[in-house]
Amino acid sequence: MIISLRKWLAALAFVVLFAVLTVIASGGYRWLVDKALAPDRYKEPQGYAVKVFEEDVVHQPDKASLLNRLRRFYLYGE
Repeated sequence: MIISLRKWLAALAFVVLFAVLTVIASGGYRWLVDKALAPDRYKEPQGYAVKVFEEDVVHQPDKASLLNRLRRFYLYGE
């Protein structure tokens, strides 16, 4: 049985090249997906953004405030 070194090196080069191109392609796809998708809407705002949400820690909301909150939600989208 004759083992050809040239064939083994060609096969090894093909496998290495295939692996490198696969890693590059998957990285490119990951980069495109990161650029194409909308940013995370729950991350910390940057720049001149102001936090507008206030938590009621002690206050239990009554029925009137729930109706006001629902009305604001439908009118302003808040």
